Amino acid sequence: MYLKIIIVGIVSLLWLLACSNGERNVASDLNSENDAVENQETNTDNDAVENQETKAENDTVENKEQETNDNNGAVENQETAPNDESKVLYKENSFTSKQYTKGNINVSYPQLAHEDSGKANKMNSVITKDASYYFEKDYYEGYTGEIKYHIPFVNDEFVSITYEGLLTSPINSYPINLSYSTLVNMETGEKIRLNDLVNLDDAFVKAFKQGEIVTDQSSEYKQEIQKYIAGLDNQDLLKKFLEADKMNFPEVFVYVTEDSIVVTIAVVHALGDFISVQISKDNVSFK
Repeated sequence: MYLKIIIVGIVSLLWLLACSNGERNVASDLNSENDAVENQETNTDNDAVENQETKAENDTVENKEQETNDNNGAVENQETAPNDESKVLYKENSFTSKQYTKGNINVSYPQLAHEDSGKANKMNSVITKDASYYFEKDYYEGYTGEIKYHIPFVNDEFVSITYEGLLTSPINSYPINLSYSTLVNMETGEKIRLNDLVNLDDAFVKAFKQGEIVTDQSSEYKQEIQKYIAGLDNQDLLKKFLEADKMNFPEVFVYVTEDSIVVTIAVVHALGDFISVQISKDNVSFK
């Protein structure tokens, strides 16, 4: 009897020990599985973070490379694209002032500065010749006076120069108002006359007669000049226009502004020695 009890107790003890070890193993297995899952999740998270960071870095590098390529492309395009402003953009300060003196006459005139080329030399020669022409030819021998120039318009195509001054003589009792001009092609260095610039016909004569009188004098004087112009013969005017800007024919000279052509005509001293009429460029036919 006691033997059976002892045997039963031993068996029970062994069974309990076996159960305890099984639970520990199960717990250990569960812990191992949990650790594996956590490690897997951690690794997955870390991999995801690393992949995300790597992708972000790659994207940043790619973006920087793309920006560099874009910038390089922009620079290359800028360097290789046709430059519409490749021509020199001349301004009034592209010229320097020179002086011509003969006797008691002083004439200031412009010269294209900081450029040494056949074109520039040709242009400067044309300007110098026109500025000093009447005094080299002794048109006003014995006179005293000063002639100053003005540049009413200049771009990469044309330069327009006017000369004006007051000359006095010990012989004549009244002074002379002198006005003349030069228009030069900036691309060729050659002089341009009115006949080279516009079509001279009846339409131009009409536009001249309807033009604006350039004067700072009284309205009465302006009306008088308008009447004088209206009375001029159209064919005589056309002949004068065809001869305009010839230095040996000092009857008509022309200069240009941004939006107009100004025609200057010699008249009697009582009317001021010369009159100027401004014609809108919209009202003339250019060649």
